[in-house]
Amino acid sequence: MDTLTFIAEMVKAAAWPLAVVAMALIFRQQLGALLTRLSKGKLGAAEFEFEQQLKLLAAGIPAGAGSMAAAVMPAAGASRQAILAAWRNLEHRTQAGGQLLCAQDRALYQQLRGLRDQASQSVEFNPSPEAVGLFLQLARGLQARVEQAPGA
Repeated sequence: MDTLTFIAEMVKAAAWPLAVVAMALIFRQQLGALLTRLSKGKLGAAEFEFEQQLKLLAAGIPAGAGSMAAAVMPAAGASRQAILAAWRNLEHRTQAGGQLLCAQDRALYQQLRGLRDQASQSVEFNPSPEAVGLFLQLARGLQARVEQAPGA
């Protein structure tokens, strides 16, 4: 293979990757905005659906609604165990304490149950430590409100 043929083949091989990189650079702001609106997906260890739902749940909880102290981040690989343990504690407390406080707490309980189901059923479940910490905060905050309820 002569030099000109080699150069021509290299240009042909690099054309599509270079075009994709160029388009990504040109439209980086629009791509960034699009990526923030993704509601479900997986990229490496990130799971968008679980994390997006937690952010929505956290946004709906009024400030000062129970104990929302910072949760301890679980060790790497212990995300599933931390979520399941927090759920067991919450479930035990709600069964022992009777009814949940209000419709908002009942809705939060059901949504946390759905997220717990994702954690327990998905083989590749591996959310970010921040998402796990947010789940723990929401579960502990709800548990604290149940414990503070009259007759609990």
